[in-house]
Amino acid sequence: MNELQLINEHGKIYADSRQVAEMIGKDHAMLMRSIRNYEEILATAKLQAPDFFIKSSYLDNQGKLRPCYKLTRKGCDMVANKLTGEKGILFTAEYVTRFEEMEKQLNQISETKITEYQQKELEIRENEAKAKVAELWIKLGDRTNIPEYRQITDSYASLALAGKPVLPLPEVKEKTYSAGEIGKILGVSANKIGRLANEFNLKTEKYGKYFYDKSQYSNKEVESFRYYNSVIDVFKELLA
Repeated sequence: MNELQLINEHGKIYADSRQVAEMIGKDHAMLMRSIRNYEEILATAKLQAPDFFIKSSYLDNQGKLRPCYKLTRKGCDMVANKLTGEKGILFTAEYVTRFEEMEKQLNQISETKITEYQQKELEIRENEAKAKVAELWIKLGDRTNIPEYRQITDSYASLALAGKPVLPLPEVKEKTYSAGEIGKILGVSANKIGRLANEFNLKTEKYGKYFYDKSQYSNKEVESFRYYNSVIDVFKELLA
């Protein structure tokens, strides 16, 4: 007996009535007649014939379109139940084995697809989370006009997206001093340094830069100007 070749159509498994007829030693036209009789009985009992038999067609050797049927496992069961003798037993063993093998293969493929889909879903969610973190860093940078802080937030945003540093953090090139620190060096108050800086327009890029620092009077962070070492001599001249 030849091995039964099953048909897989979008996850649905069928046997071809031509091969079934050959395996059970029955003329294909006779098997077709029996199947039509089964369909009539099923319709009378209000059962769905397509659960058992699907009308189909094929091209013969002369290129003419001929009718045939695709049999589901239930359809094979119905045909097998009418058989007796060795051929019936062998056909039953054959179609049961082939259907089980095909169903197992389809289940394995389905499980693989589900695993791949879950992995893609996880990757999408991770990328969305990274994008949200990056967006928060960029929004934080938009709240300040200090170039170094914007460079820092942009750097962390790129790190969140790419998982590695893409934009560099700003380099600390020169030490800076607060008004209080310069006041201690020169023996005056921080307020005095601040007043002189405002009066003589010393809070410029030439003499220092703005940073965020904790407010002396609250928990809020405020912009504060820190001075380069070079401005100390300027304050000395002004105080003199």
